[in-house]
Amino acid sequence: MNILIFGAGAVGSIFGGFLSRTEHRITLYGRPWHLRRVKKQGLRIEGIWGRHVFRKFGTVTDFSALKKNASRFDLILLTVKSPDTEKACRELGQIVSPGTLILSLQNGIGNVECLHRYFPSRNVLAGRVIFGAVIDPGKVRVTVSADAVRIGETAVRKITPRVKKLTALLTRAGIQSGAVADIRQFIWGKALYNCALNPLASLLDVHYGALLENLHTRLLMKEIVAEIYRVARKRRIRLLQRTDADYVRLLFGRLIPATYAHHPSMLQDLRRGRRTEIDALNGAICRLGRESGVRTPVNEVLTGLVKARECCSAKEGKGLK
Repeated sequence: MNILIFGAGAVGSIFGGFLSRTEHRITLYGRPWHLRRVKKQGLRIEGIWGRHVFRKFGTVTDFSALKKNASRFDLILLTVKSPDTEKACRELGQIVSPGTLILSLQNGIGNVECLHRYFPSRNVLAGRVIFGAVIDPGKVRVTVSADAVRIGETAVRKITPRVKKLTALLTRAGIQSGAVADIRQFIWGKALYNCALNPLASLLDVHYGALLENLHTRLLMKEIVAEIYRVARKRRIRLLQRTDADYVRLLFGRLIPATYAHHPSMLQDLRRGRRTEIDALNGAICRLGRESGVRTPVNEVLTGLVKARECCSAKEGKGLK
């Protein structure tokens, strides 16, 4: 297969690097500050999955060059951040063929729906990634991993042969993966985790474990989760844990301890003056809540605070206009 990693940041580079160990042709498309170093020195991946240097792939940093030189891609792994999904869809429309599969490996709610507006739903797969990574030019460090990657169809709720084949490929490459019938459960499950932790940890500038140790943040996390469950119930999304209390027990008892010292990428985005993924996380819950007649006051406040921080960071602390 001819495989394109569209958005080779931390997560995309990990997938591209490990997939380059297979017989397939891999192309990384991403930012010059990262891929220029990769082209010179190879892609270095370190951390809990060992130390590796990968070189067997192509690198492209300019879309016009990608468009001009692209051969037919069989599979595109979409790993851009959620604020860039719409732009990515417009660009992908210029390089995909009718048979190209697009696999979204993104955080948040709404990415799949955006892809469906641009491409036939039968061409769109989705995955839930729940490992964490930190990127420097030419190097990615895997810091935490809570579970295997899960992949499923977005047009039907069943496990298909092509999903089984794809998860087998990723597992063979070194990224443990499994096929699921209803990927929405896993996407919403990851959103639950991110919504409960990322805004609070980012606004307070702490790691996940600190949220668990503080009574006030534990209460806030419980309210965040309860609001999301009410929205999901109204939207007829069946979550993996039956009740919000079940999920909170899982979050406090296993998920946070497993990623205790982790800092969210949202915090790094705020520090660097970048847009965060808040609109695909707590912001998406607020939007769906309004559409469904469900109040989400805690998620509304957190969304507003993060967006205010975005403005302040972008203006180098000069304040809001």
